[in-house]
Amino acid sequence: MAKLGKVWLVGAGPGAMGLITLRGTEILNQAEVVLYDRLVNPGILLRTKANALLIDAGKTPRGQRMEQSQINRLMIRYATKGYRVVRLKGGDPFVFGRGGEEAVALGQAKIPFEVIPGVTAGVAAPAYAGIPITQRGVSTEAVFRIGSRAEGSVQGKTLVGYMSVEGLDEFLSDSLRLGFNQTTPAALIERGTTRHQRVMIGKVNTLAQQAKKMRAQAPAVVVVGKVVSLQKQSSSRSSNPLFGKRVILTASESLAQGWRHLFEEQGAEVWEIPMTRVEALPVQKSWMKQILQSDWLVFTSAAAVRAFPAIVGDLRTISRSRIAAVGRSTDRSLRATGLRADWVGPGPGSKEMLSAWPQRVRGKILHLSGDAGSAELVKGLRKKGLKAQRLIIYKNSGGRMVPVPVRQALCAEGADWVVLASGSAAERFRRVMPKWKCEPKVIVIGPATAKVARQVGWKVSAVAREPSVGAVLRGMR
Repeated sequence: MAKLGKVWLVGAGPGAMGLITLRGTEILNQAEVVLYDRLVNPGILLRTKANALLIDAGKTPRGQRMEQSQINRLMIRYATKGYRVVRLKGGDPFVFGRGGEEAVALGQAKIPFEVIPGVTAGVAAPAYAGIPITQRGVSTEAVFRIGSRAEGSVQGKTLVGYMSVEGLDEFLSDSLRLGFNQTTPAALIERGTTRHQRVMIGKVNTLAQQAKKMRAQAPAVVVVGKVVSLQKQSSSRSSNPLFGKRVILTASESLAQGWRHLFEEQGAEVWEIPMTRVEALPVQKSWMKQILQSDWLVFTSAAAVRAFPAIVGDLRTISRSRIAAVGRSTDRSLRATGLRADWVGPGPGSKEMLSAWPQRVRGKILHLSGDAGSAELVKGLRKKGLKAQRLIIYKNSGGRMVPVPVRQALCAEGADWVVLASGSAAERFRRVMPKWKCEPKVIVIGPATAKVARQVGWKVSAVAREPSVGAVLRGMR
């Protein structure tokens, strides 16, 4: 009998990629089958395994592409076959998301399941807009209702409406029957927490007209209550320099480690789409002999630095060797492994390193690099009359396949910035995205990457001076 799988009902947040929980991300990384809703940010699907089966189970306001009963059957079918299944939902699975119905169906079919809560839109969207739905002395109660179905007392209360664009007039009229008045502050938050978020602030008697004038569309959340008047005091996200901007990172996972968090701190929505995968090559016995016979070891990438300790083992064995780094970023990587460069070039590439090469750096030189790099440095050193060799210790291959929903979203919505860290990344990502509705700005790392990027059709807007997130952020200003 086949091993029974399991289903996770995961809340992905209402739009912003960072609102999925750590537990949700962990489970999504392990999923073999993912049924996702239309309100899920497509960029979150980049966190799935490369071979995961992605199924669009979304519904639209005026249509329905997949019946709920069919969604239930698919979850049960794949779990019965032994797969790890994630039902990925916008917001929270148990807040107006039919997660309860799905849990009942799974329980009746005796399928193991786990609910991983998410941040519901009724909380996240107002918070991103700077509106606290409760505030001491202003509102001590929040009511969540779908559409115009709201009832109860208004005293010290905030009214939050989901899916209320088409029925906005009726929803606001019902708020009057609850005890709110015509001049009570009201807000409509369209596509909350995403780069396309719009906030419309008015009053109960003006909001519907404002929404119509601004052609508001679903998904949106309506907030009625005195807390809306706190919006200007509480909103700080819009002051971030990259607020509302979508940034595509195509650098390898090893190079761009930690970059996403720093971009997000600047307000960006970050999609990580690595175009390169760096892997250390199996260590060869002859390598150590070459290393020990060299007077200078030259590193032009952090990937080479990371692969190096596995080759030499005890770093004391290379105590007689001197070390050169192409630039400050590579020098920082060396220091992290316990090594210190005797000479640091100006970066970011071999051309700049050659032009600044000092007379004192002589003897046998060994350039440790990857298979995708060029022999430009070694050739240049030999022209200077130096003994130089190149040792390839890691390989650079293509990144994972980009999921179809991600490509479709980029075609339809585009991006504001694309970060290209290498010529190979520029070539590969251009093949993935040959045409854009509106071409994004492109920042590259180093002039060599800029040259390749232009050759394959990218319009380069900025060139970062070194392969670091700080240099890239400065280049975007």
